[in-house]
Amino acid sequence: MVSTFDARFHASKLAFAGLTKISCAALMTIGVFAASPAAANDAPTTRLVACGEQSCLRIEGRRDSVGTLVAINGQPMAVDGAESWRVTLPMQTVRQIAEQGARRLEVTLLHPNATRESRDYARLPIGLLGDTTALEAIRVTAS
Repeated sequence: MVSTFDARFHASKLAFAGLTKISCAALMTIGVFAASPAAANDAPTTRLVACGEQSCLRIEGRRDSVGTLVAINGQPMAVDGAESWRVTLPMQTVRQIAEQGARRLEVTLLHPNATRESRDYARLPIGLLGDTTALEAIRVTAS
């Protein structure tokens, strides 16, 4: 009786160990694909930064190689960085290349040795290029 129990316990222990190894291998495979360059191609981001007395818009993104050219709304840009790039534009420049009230900028990556290009959009901070209204007074009443 003891030998039967021991044999069953040993078999289930081996099955559990095998299942654990398969699960670990599956998780490692998922991790490899998640860390691949294709997964690293996130959408470009924007944020306001101070540059001297004025505000500037910093646009950051990723590209395959240093030779890949970056254009914002069709305008070629000189960017800083290698695969992880950034460009800082004065708000006057942003207003020139974007429409009034725009909510995003088109970022185009021009691959140097190919005739292909990839496009993505960088979302602008809310209300950045919106209309402003000068108010003389606001009347607030409670009801």
